[in-house]
Amino acid sequence: MKKDHWTTHLAADVVNHANQLANEELFERILERIHRYFLKLLRDEHEADECLQETLMVLARSLREGKYDASKSFNTWIWIKARSIYAQYWRRRAKRPRTLPEHVAAPGSPVDDPSARADAAAVLEEVRRRLGEEAYEAFVLYYEGGLNKGEVAEVLGRDPKTVRKRISEAHALIEKLLA
Repeated sequence: MKKDHWTTHLAADVVNHANQLANEELFERILERIHRYFLKLLRDEHEADECLQETLMVLARSLREGKYDASKSFNTWIWIKARSIYAQYWRRRAKRPRTLPEHVAAPGSPVDDPSARADAAAVLEEVRRRLGEEAYEAFVLYYEGGLNKGEVAEVLGRDPKTVRKRISEAHALIEKLLA
């Protein structure tokens, strides 16, 4: 069984049976993925932690109140809620995203070499700068969030063709920057 199907089944179990064990396992499973998403977007550990906590509270409330439709993908539901918290974050702070200094890499990066992490972070920041927030977020949701392109489209509220185009543009720019 696919991992996100397992997550969806755990969420359904929580909704249908208020199963505390399933609830704990579900949140342990999604915690790190959501945290990495916010770290990539916000570039600040404290702010990412705050957004993570808000997202977890919203997800828990959705499950407790039965707002989550257990026949739908919980994976997609997670990212819809996380993206909503991200949008609220910027509305509350009324500021534009900061750029990442070239010498700083995103925490949790799988690359071990510090200079390679800095290069990767700089390339991703260039994707954000040149292609915009939507292309950057689509790319992060696809690769970091583990969503397929259809799920990314649903989370972003965009047409799947637009999402495929944004991710393709990000790939083309990355290849050009790395050439």
